[in-house]
Amino acid sequence: MSRYAMCPVCGHRMRRDKDFSGYWDGETYVCDYCNGDEYDDDYDDEEDGESLSAYDAALIWMSNGMDEDYTFGYTEDELRDALR
Repeated sequence: MSRYAMCPVCGHRMRRDKDFSGYWDGETYVCDYCNGDEYDDDYDDEEDGESLSAYDAALIWMSNGMDEDYTFGYTEDELRDALR
């Protein structure tokens, strides 16, 4: 068992939170992963600067036998156009 408070949703370590006066209340814990920038249900790669260009995605897609699992959000037409 961990000596840290673990998030029941994602399993990441939680941190203690201060109250509105800036004091540790000892009971409030916050998961930065679930409630912060690290986790977002509407995740968009372009916001992180980690987007894959259509050309790079097309190369990976082509090298994997044009498998639909390797389209990285692009359509097959977009990938074919990127290779031209």
